[in-house]
Amino acid sequence: MDDPVRRIRMRTSDPQEAEEFLRRTYTEHTAQLFGETERFRFDAALTQAGALGVERLAHSMRVRAEAEPPHCVYVVQVLGGTLEVSAGRNELRSGPGDLHVCDPYAPTLAEWDNVRLGVVRIGLREVERVAADLAEGDTATARLSFARPVSPERARYWQAVVRHISHDVLGNPQAAGSPLILDEAARLLATAVLATFPHDHAELSRLPSPGWLAPAALRRAMAYIDANAARPLTLREIATAARTSPRALQHAFARHCETTPTGYLRRVRLEGAHRDLQAADPTSGVTVSAVAARWGFAKAGRFASQYREQFGMSPSRTLRG
Repeated sequence: MDDPVRRIRMRTSDPQEAEEFLRRTYTEHTAQLFGETERFRFDAALTQAGALGVERLAHSMRVRAEAEPPHCVYVVQVLGGTLEVSAGRNELRSGPGDLHVCDPYAPTLAEWDNVRLGVVRIGLREVERVAADLAEGDTATARLSFARPVSPERARYWQAVVRHISHDVLGNPQAAGSPLILDEAARLLATAVLATFPHDHAELSRLPSPGWLAPAALRRAMAYIDANAARPLTLREIATAARTSPRALQHAFARHCETTPTGYLRRVRLEGAHRDLQAADPTSGVTVSAVAARWGFAKAGRFASQYREQFGMSPSRTLRG
């Protein structure tokens, strides 16, 4: 199959060519360069699929740049050199090992010197969608600005999520080719952004009680999941179809089904994979990993474990008939 992941490698010793690449890749900006252009080196390696990207940049000169709002969420780790960024009253100075989220809404002033960066991108729409689900509002209440992780533990959590996205999703063409896996990966990364960096999001514990949910609404939710499990689904979409709120729906699933809406969705997708494995001809080249990816499971080992727990046998045994 064609690799659905977009991989870009850019190396140049021309500062103007590097700036053109940065404008095309990130956002419009004006830059002043300081130093010897004869010794300039720029190196970029980008891996992208859908709204996700894991990228590395190295720029050998000292630069002062004024950039337009990116309207995309970038999380930056300094791997070498120094980086100073400011947006409004928020300012950060970072050195090797430091990690921060950028302000997606505000113009930015950035200064760096012989810098190497690791950059993770996630579409702003995905972050706002997850924030809206958590807040149960019509629009997102999260407002990100330049900030470091809320704790070292959350920073380690973020890095673990990025390793998973980079290796198990973007590093696996079969997984990256699955719209379900890409959608789940985008939601996971967006959730990790909101869990790792401070923002003005209301705490769930302060929200009102979800209240009682009529059995008919729960049945509508389950029927909607059953009918649409083969495509990307969000909690808000399921709740809208059930004509209720996300929190009320979560409460109802926990009370009546002893699971969550996403847990029920996972069960339905496992059943879909089970049917596909039963119907497949093992001599045709069908693989367990291909079926797993089709139903949104990026990690073959985790899929096999969940499959065995639900059906009492391994997926490979089902495929062999």
